[in-house]
Amino acid sequence: MAKVWVPRYRVMKNFIGLLAAFLLSACSSLLPTAQDKSVQPWASFEEAKASYDRIEPFVTDLDAVRELGFDPFKTPNIRILNHAQVVQTVLPPPMRENGAVPPGIVECMKARESCQGYLMEPRRIKKDRVGNFMLDFMNFKRETLTTGWKFGALIVVVGDKVVYKQWSGSPNIQEESVQKNPLGPLQGAGSSSDL
Repeated sequence: MAKVWVPRYRVMKNFIGLLAAFLLSACSSLLPTAQDKSVQPWASFEEAKASYDRIEPFVTDLDAVRELGFDPFKTPNIRILNHAQVVQTVLPPPMRENGAVPPGIVECMKARESCQGYLMEPRRIKKDRVGNFMLDFMNFKRETLTTGWKFGALIVVVGDKVVYKQWSGSPNIQEESVQKNPLGPLQGAGSSSDL
């Protein structure tokens, strides 16, 4: 049986064709992803809010607050605020003469050094680059999908009792960004470090 001789250039041409077809097929699994999350006991916005909702001003004590996960010495990324920082956070200047000051903040101002606040912002943010791999790789077009949640809470304690609380947050973050560079790789890296 005679061997069939195939020129090298033909094998190389087929290989390059297959490689190009693979790269141009918008293989998004090759695109980078990033995740930004604070270490915390809550896996979702709902869990964080449910723990927060169990705290009652002038009823809940410090031990119960710690059991709910709001312990700055065990839960990472909780800031402890002194009384002046608490007042500044809740009542930013200029404070109006006729503005009503919440009773818990009045207690905090009276207690001075015995008052402290716990400020936390647990979050889980995920950034995925989506779209065509080749256009992204060559820096012609980069599409990023950002999803996740953020929860912010301030708990003010005087002595051993919670006297004030407030929360804010974004339970469902979904953002899309598209960056187009007509010159592709010649345009420069620009914001390629965003992800």
